[in-house]
Amino acid sequence: MKNTIKYIVEIIDIPAFVTNKKQKIIANNQYFINLLQNTDVSKNKELSERITDFIEKPDKFVDMISNKDKIRFLKTLTSNHKIINLLFLLDDIGYKVTHFTSLNISIDYGKPILSSVFIFRLFTSSLPKDNELFIVMFDLNIVEFFSSIVSKKELKEIEEINKKYTVLFQIANRVFSVVKGFTETLILGKYKDSDLIYKFIEVIDNQVSQGIKILLSFNLSDHIGDISFQNINLYKFLNDLVNKYSEKLISDYPELIFDYYIQPNIPDLYTDPSKLELCLYNLLDNAVRFRDEKKEKCFIKFTAFFESSVNHILMIVEDNGIGMDKDEILQLGQIFKTFSDKSGIGLGMYTVYKIIKAMKWNIKIESEKYKYTKVILTIPLENV
Repeated sequence: MKNTIKYIVEIIDIPAFVTNKKQKIIANNQYFINLLQNTDVSKNKELSERITDFIEKPDKFVDMISNKDKIRFLKTLTSNHKIINLLFLLDDIGYKVTHFTSLNISIDYGKPILSSVFIFRLFTSSLPKDNELFIVMFDLNIVEFFSSIVSKKELKEIEEINKKYTVLFQIANRVFSVVKGFTETLILGKYKDSDLIYKFIEVIDNQVSQGIKILLSFNLSDHIGDISFQNINLYKFLNDLVNKYSEKLISDYPELIFDYYIQPNIPDLYTDPSKLELCLYNLLDNAVRFRDEKKEKCFIKFTAFFESSVNHILMIVEDNGIGMDKDEILQLGQIFKTFSDKSGIGLGMYTVYKIIKAMKWNIKIESEKYKYTKVILTIPLENV
């Protein structure tokens, strides 16, 4: 449960942290860390005293338990929908907001800026009372605030985190809502048919599995820069990979034609095998996902060979799927960029492009709408 709240706080795009009764911070985010590094907020006596007072005697402050219309009440406190959404997301995972206080403080970062600070007591029946938690959030325009103290690169990272928060909130809300609805139905015991109950459980399991898969994808995409090089027998590595992938295609898509050629004397490669595998799997999965089911025969071809004249290894994934136009090709690699209802959440090519940049490889994409797509991955041997 604490790991979940830690992850949620990390992705919200306002400065926030969670503390326990001993005032030990158990979760925070990069915005809060930047706030500490670039301002005098840690020295604010009024804020420190209010947090201590609230933690020691929350009953002295506003009681949220008896407030039946929490949404309306919260909207009178702040127009920041992110704070309200976060509180209801926490409520969905079992943390109940019981008490509340707020104050306005002046934050000095070369020039003063006024910020509202909201402090909520969170309680869950799954933890002892001594382990109740308190969340502190700073209500300020984060982009406007940090634009004066961060570089363009960091602003781009902030924008990326904003997108992640929005998508993750939507995913979490969907998963929690579906799971909660079906579990409540099962708990009420209105349905006695074992087959129907089993279907309900299947839906719950499917939603949770999808949520876990997406969270793992986010985690993978955030750790692309962690590279571990080793020397691999490339011919064996690629044959093992395509054989394993071929088995998956035969099982899941028996109508697909999958062909491959790997040059027998292709040189060994000094690289990170996990990054290479993840990159190729994403490219192959895209070829499958964007197949053109209107065509009589759908094919995917993988080719790998060494081009000695330029000292490059080339790996090519091509298909006769639905293809892309020039504008779509230019937008590939953007986080959460999707082009059709066949798309996932837009992490596949984003991950591929991050790997290619981290590994100093090159990628070229040729495509024509409704005809074909050809992805050429070039690995210069002098860069590995």
